[in-house]
Amino acid sequence: MKITYLDGKRLYYAFLSGAKEVIANKRELNRINLFPVADGDTGSNLSRTLNVVRNEAVKDSSLCVTLDSMGEAALKGAIGNSGIIFAQFINGLKNSVESEESINVYKFAQAVENAVNYTYQGINNPVEGTILTVMKDWSEALKKLKNRSSDFAEVMEESLVTACDSLTNTKTQLEVLKEADVVDSGARAFVLFLEGVVDFIKSGDLKELKVEKTFPVESLSEKEIGQEEKINFRYCTEAYLANLKIELAELKEQISDLGDSLITAGDKNKLRVHIHTNQPPELFRRLNQYADILEQKADDMQLQQAVKYRRNHSTAILTDSIADFPAEYRDRHQIHILPLNILVEGTNYLDKLTIDTENFFDIIDQAEEYPSSAQPPVKRIEDKLNYLAEHYDSIIAITVSSKMSGTYDNLTKAAENVMAENRDKELEIEVIDSKTNSGAEGLFVMEAAEQLEAGRSFAETVEYLKSIRENLYIYVSVSDFKYMVRGGRVSPLKGKLAGILNLKPIISIDREGKGNAFATAFSKKGNFKKIKSILKNHQNKNGIKRFAVVHGDDLKRAERYKESFSELLSIEAYFLEAISPIVAMNAGRGSTAVALIEKN
Repeated sequence: MKITYLDGKRLYYAFLSGAKEVIANKRELNRINLFPVADGDTGSNLSRTLNVVRNEAVKDSSLCVTLDSMGEAALKGAIGNSGIIFAQFINGLKNSVESEESINVYKFAQAVENAVNYTYQGINNPVEGTILTVMKDWSEALKKLKNRSSDFAEVMEESLVTACDSLTNTKTQLEVLKEADVVDSGARAFVLFLEGVVDFIKSGDLKELKVEKTFPVESLSEKEIGQEEKINFRYCTEAYLANLKIELAELKEQISDLGDSLITAGDKNKLRVHIHTNQPPELFRRLNQYADILEQKADDMQLQQAVKYRRNHSTAILTDSIADFPAEYRDRHQIHILPLNILVEGTNYLDKLTIDTENFFDIIDQAEEYPSSAQPPVKRIEDKLNYLAEHYDSIIAITVSSKMSGTYDNLTKAAENVMAENRDKELEIEVIDSKTNSGAEGLFVMEAAEQLEAGRSFAETVEYLKSIRENLYIYVSVSDFKYMVRGGRVSPLKGKLAGILNLKPIISIDREGKGNAFATAFSKKGNFKKIKSILKNHQNKNGIKRFAVVHGDDLKRAERYKESFSELLSIEAYFLEAISPIVAMNAGRGSTAVALIEKN
């Protein structure tokens, strides 16, 4: 039957068919992902983007109503280069049909041409030999065919041939693809999408999908399709914005110096921004001046690349951002971080990723409403675990004390869901409640890494960690009660009395994982002496295997702790680090802590 018009319902079902095709090939798309960075996530990013559109799009007979809903959903769900390019393309189509209830082949070809131009405009430095080229070549084919036939099925099928040829040519247009003899991953995804669309238009039915289609990707091993390349800008960073107060061109000027791969999708009302940068906190500081930040993301491409090309072990270590330990150690041992959320003046930041401790105390001192924190939602944790499940056989997840945060509970739920999804792989995930936080949790994570480094199995490492959990201690010297009062941990009356009496409490964590006031002094000097005595008691009791010092914007005092206690215990401090913003909210400026592990 001849199909001469495209309305909202046909578009909806065609989109579903195309999206299913991309999602079915997610792993293969990840495997051939080499450009712009070989971080192996194009399939995952596009699958998530298309899934959001698939779940939130409105199935309406009106084309403009359906496309409006698709455009908004695409901006909301878009992640990664290809995901945001796809979102920009959908919004370009939306802008081109305006109030149309349905369109014919001629108008469709015009709308696609406008959408491709709109997509190019959203990219600072468009690169040919990518999804952009295939979109453009497909659009050119539609322009030539629009006067030859009024049948969508015929035009879409013939234009698909051009898209496939364009995809093949990406091998010769980018050097990295030429060397690996593979096509561009984003471009391949777009052709898969078109294949799904053609299937539906020809058959009129959402049939079961086959993983392999008419244009199979070469069967090459992962080592044969690319090589590890230098990443100049570490974080694939994205923001979903609303109510942009300046022109889009001006916004690009304000942030373009922070990195490369700058892409925007949408308009001043709703906008998705993508950039590769080494400075996510600075990016979001600037964005916050010009728009409302609805969502944030910052993926560590260096870690993704390391996992793809030189993974250390078959067991992954995942911990939350409350664990404080050196970034250099994290990188060397490929430790994955799950950031908690910090709500500051209506903006939800990602702890240690899109906000850091450098200016955090200035921010909270000036804030009218004190920041609050929240554990990551189950869905975000599932996304993280699913990524790890693609690359590892097992996962050890270490969390802050379950008595202090719901992170342990959410991670446990997410782990159950992900293991159920991966039954065929027999994935193992162990979620361990550290029953502590900050530097002590960091020491615990480092113990896990060193067990794997020593050749211990997943089961042996889990057993060991559970055996030493009771040996973790942390003692926090609080300098100023006002942060605990503003954060709701101490009543205003008690805070006022403490200030009058100049009390300097030492906060610790009991064996159940609850915070408690361990001791009190009337000066920082007195506090130091009490902690020194506490450490000596641990040394005399079982001996101290290692200790570390963390601080809240008081490096000088922390260094004094490190030197004095190293001399006292006759061992060097394992590390000295600033606390994470989420810990800083409660411990406050000037706080200094000593974390330790007793010997078994």
